[in-house]
Amino acid sequence: MKKMLLSAALYGAPALITLLVFAAGHNTISPQSDRLDALNPPTPPIEIEAPPENTDASAQETDEEGFAIATPGYEYYPYPSTIIGNVPGSNKLFSFEIAVSIFESPLNASSMMTTLEEREPQLRPLILAQAAELNEEVLLSREGRQLLSEKIKTTINDYLERWGYEPFIHSVELTSFLIT
Repeated sequence: MKKMLLSAALYGAPALITLLVFAAGHNTISPQSDRLDALNPPTPPIEIEAPPENTDASAQETDEEGFAIATPGYEYYPYPSTIIGNVPGSNKLFSFEIAVSIFESPLNASSMMTTLEEREPQLRPLILAQAAELNEEVLLSREGRQLLSEKIKTTINDYLERWGYEPFIHSVELTSFLIT
């Protein structure tokens, strides 16, 4: 027992003394000013005006509990890959990227975009086939690219309907188009 008390005194006493000195020193130190106040001077309070109340009933609907239901809007889905093919009747290549727009609420549009992501490998050759039908002069003209966009939209909506979905593509936009 005597040996245990001697060991506790030899090992515990220095640790206890160090802890007490540290605590006493810490309590005696007080900053003269807050260092963060020097970096951020006080700013006057900002007055925020309340937004005007929306009197248009069609702009936002509410359910029976008073929660706002998201109103439909255009959501855009960029296709993840570039469509590349041969220009018919030449040794040139075309490449383009598309984005489809969906006119839905954000939640519904998100589920529809998931459908497009799942069906993207099946839709890519169909999109390529629409572009491969057009020659270089048509592809280079503005009207030809608009025709291509319309054909792609029709094709995607047709195949979505065949697969049991409601056609939901509102428009197709060519985000980049190159012939090399």
